[in-house]
Amino acid sequence: MSSRMMQILLALSLLLNTFVLAGFVYRSWIAPPEFEHRPPSPPPGPRPSPLEMVARDLDLDEAQRVKLRGIIDQYATRRRDRQGEIQKLRDQVAAEYRRPTIDLARVDPIIEQLARLRAEQQRETLRSFAQLEPQLTSQQRERMHEILAERLAGPSWSRSRSRGQGPGPGPGPGGPGRPPQH
Repeated sequence: MSSRMMQILLALSLLLNTFVLAGFVYRSWIAPPEFEHRPPSPPPGPRPSPLEMVARDLDLDEAQRVKLRGIIDQYATRRRDRQGEIQKLRDQVAAEYRRPTIDLARVDPIIEQLARLRAEQQRETLRSFAQLEPQLTSQQRERMHEILAERLAGPSWSRSRSRGQGPGPGPGPGGPGRPPQH
């Protein structure tokens, strides 16, 4: 090989190594950590309720939809009303947080009321699912219970640990190969 060809190959190798090194430096020390990336915002408009989402996932036939429409509509109305109450309480808590000093005597009752409303909402959701159940086929019932366990119960400790999520030993705050972010 000629010395000119050798110089070109050496220059290309140097260029490739520079880009690889620059990518490593960017990913390790400059790019924001994954947890700082914001998830995409939900589409505009009212979000479907858990009851509507599960009913959609169960592939109901037309007769079942007609029978269950009243339950779903009634649930959606009550949920919307309760969400309005919860939002008012959140606004009150936010107003208290904006004060120069937080008065726990004023915040505690609001938080208690928020917890009560959320618990009522969860009970109402389960009652509505219980009302749906008699109208479903055995396969749909089985699928509904799977969906409830997956979506409404939230991630369990063992499932999140098996996927490498959640607390426990593992890479530090910066991730593998990353310096801690302070």
